[in-house]
Amino acid sequence: MGVVLGRRGAHYQPDQDVSEWISFNLLAYHQQAQTVHARFERSARVWEQSSKFATGSGLDDRIASALHDVAMAGRVRRSRYGASEGLSVQQAQRDLKTLTQREILEPVGRTRARYYVAGERFPENILSTARTPMGLVDPYRL
Repeated sequence: MGVVLGRRGAHYQPDQDVSEWISFNLLAYHQQAQTVHARFERSARVWEQSSKFATGSGLDDRIASALHDVAMAGRVRRSRYGASEGLSVQQAQRDLKTLTQREILEPVGRTRARYYVAGERFPENILSTARTPMGLVDPYRL
């Protein structure tokens, strides 16, 4: 970016060729759209895998949101999990305790500062999907 801006100069010149600047901006917008689309697709795959894991493990499907948060963001808090699923404090605590006892999640911290991260038995396929890097394509290069 600095190179493109540097070549343009600091002052407006009405007869200056701005095609390089336009190309730079179009590429940036296109790659941002690719990034958002890939994040959305990855999130959907993680959600699907989390849901399958929950039902296959005999757990309530609602825990998929806790697994999704851990896979995508690295952690989940009881308050966020409870709010996203419309659970009482006790229900959310019970679910997270069950996941902790099964070593799917691991608690970090105490009381109000506590959050949960992936435990020893967190499904590796879910983490792998969440961590898969994406590549960006320059649609303007032939």
